[in-house]
Amino acid sequence: MDMTDSREKKKKKFLRDRVYTGIKNSIISGELEPRKRLIEETLAEAMQASRTPVREAFRKLEEEGLVYRRPRGGYAVKGLTEDEVDEIFGLRSILEGYAGFLAASRITRDELKGLKDIVRQQEARLKEMDAEKFIELDAEFHDVLHKAAKNRRLYTLLQGLKDHMYRYRVIILRYHPKPGVAVEDHKKLVQGLEARKARQVESLIRKHMTRGEKLIKRKLQQVI
Repeated sequence: MDMTDSREKKKKKFLRDRVYTGIKNSIISGELEPRKRLIEETLAEAMQASRTPVREAFRKLEEEGLVYRRPRGGYAVKGLTEDEVDEIFGLRSILEGYAGFLAASRITRDELKGLKDIVRQQEARLKEMDAEKFIELDAEFHDVLHKAAKNRRLYTLLQGLKDHMYRYRVIILRYHPKPGVAVEDHKKLVQGLEARKARQVESLIRKHMTRGEKLIKRKLQQVI
């Protein structure tokens, strides 16, 4: 293989990844709303790409449960169902509860400091109502918590749910635009972790997940 072929392959891979990531981010951020038809030509033009990487992105996103094939052809953004919410939150509650249980005895001082810093930033964003940044900080808080469990397989499983949970965060914040309760939950979690109270941390996480699940289901009932 000569250098020209190698560069061309890298260029095509970069383009495929860029298109896939762009469409995926638009879905989980809510920019592309549930049930919205996805038009290949429009997306290809917007991303300055051909239709081939767009089709490849659709197939990959279908496997991930973020888009679906329409009966008459083409793809659309997959909406949320109560069954899916039950599945995702049920898994997340068990997995993250266990992560919190482990983290209570394994978390480092630097990780605790990181969580405290995130909570302080969230409180600042509450005053400014910077929703986008608040959602990013919320995801970052949970990611630090997951890593603090020091369990690689558990972390990988939680990462598999990350995109769905980010999408839910966007919906929850739009439906319930006063996320002060989430910040208070985070404060209690930090206190529990600092006190090394594993069962308490696990219980707090499960309650935190239950509250989020109820808000999502309430929103779905309004739409249906």
